Amino acid sequence: MPLKARRCLIPELLKERGWTQRLLAEKSGVNEKVISKYTTFDRKQMSLAIAVQLADALDVSPRDLYEWSQE
Repeated sequence: MPLKARRCLIPELLKERGWTQRLLAEKSGVNEKVISKYTTFDRKQMSLAIAVQLADALDVSPRDLYEWSQE
């Protein structure tokens, strides 16, 4: 069964670190408006390049940016 990305976990990851979206944008090089779209679920899936940039900044695996389910 293929994996499907569900809820974006960036808001939780930011809260755990005490970070803002602006700080994540500065650390990752990803535009703050783009990050906002993921955290408010306006944009569901991100490109691998953006996932790696965000994950590197958060010191997690790209896979840790979402909840996953098998369908």
